[in-house]
Amino acid sequence: MGFTIEFFIMAAIFGTIYGFLLQKADFCFVASVRDFVSVKDSRIGKGVLVLIATALIGWGFVLTIGVASIDQLWTVPFGFSNFLGGLLFGIGMTIAGSCASGALYRAGMGYIHFWIVIAAMITGNLLFAFVYDPWAHTYIVEPLISGEGYSLYELNLPFLLIPFLLVGLMVFVALRTYGWNGFWQGVKEALTDWSKNPFKQQHWDVRFVAFLLGITATIQFVLLSSVSVTGPETRIGGVLLAQVFGDSFVYNNTYLNMMFAEFPVIGLGPEETLVIFIIVGAFLSSLLSKSFAIRIPKAKRLPYAIGGGLLMGVASRIAPGCNIANIIPGIGGLSIASFIVIIGMAVGIFIVTAYVFKMPLLLFQKFDDDDDDDDVA
Repeated sequence: MGFTIEFFIMAAIFGTIYGFLLQKADFCFVASVRDFVSVKDSRIGKGVLVLIATALIGWGFVLTIGVASIDQLWTVPFGFSNFLGGLLFGIGMTIAGSCASGALYRAGMGYIHFWIVIAAMITGNLLFAFVYDPWAHTYIVEPLISGEGYSLYELNLPFLLIPFLLVGLMVFVALRTYGWNGFWQGVKEALTDWSKNPFKQQHWDVRFVAFLLGITATIQFVLLSSVSVTGPETRIGGVLLAQVFGDSFVYNNTYLNMMFAEFPVIGLGPEETLVIFIIVGAFLSSLLSKSFAIRIPKAKRLPYAIGGGLLMGVASRIAPGCNIANIIPGIGGLSIASFIVIIGMAVGIFIVTAYVFKMPLLLFQKFDDDDDDDDVA
């Protein structure tokens, strides 16, 4: 990835699209597991599966036609560290009330709670950076790694074979569960009503949005890079530190030095631009649909935002990556590490939902009511 104006413009466009789409469907990975565990509501979970299926076919297709190559895949070392990081991230985002991408688009909608979550996540990223060398690396990350980054695409099978098998299995299960008529009815219901102005509509079907997100991410993979959130947020934290303490302070930190290894200087690159414009895209979307409002959280909610965000920040460095990075380029790229991270996240959400928050759906509905009461704009 380059640092020319063209790459910054592309990043801004992709970020705006992601923010717009995420806001339109209220797409959140936490809700996909939480709602199913709570009340067996699989609506958002179906969207996550559509996103995974689209990414799988998308990555396999672009590799097959040769517009992308295996060395562009996002893969990281695999082992129990992936599960531990995913587990802690799942717990953190359930406490915070949002996944990494969900915090960004809700921040764009005016939720101050999620600006606090983002700030806490960046603080957690930096906390990990300052315990990385030697403690975290020596006693946590390194002992739990089993092998170097590996993608199943490296098996030298036809690139579309494994994606077709996995997506075919998903379709088979759906047909067995709902039958052909139910499956086809779901496809038709997923289409947004285009008879009205879609940009002003408050909600698009989550399955339709998931499909568009997968297509957008595939195009970004070819033209720019793999989409990620917490890595760029860590570098944003590094840039803020550099403004206060100087560049040498950041370069002298082993972890942050690695994070800026490919940067010409300590500054915001295209990936950081993309993350910032996710907030911009969500802001524009909520303005068009008249759902933007400044929502100030009650004081009793701050421990959830700060504690959950901090845990998400630290965990995203252990995993590594957040829900977006591991679901889209990770699973799409058939990365072994990402499969493990996603399992860990799902377990973490399940544990908190089922055993900590005894009535999670009611809890979060109460939070929403509180937000409505606190709207000031």
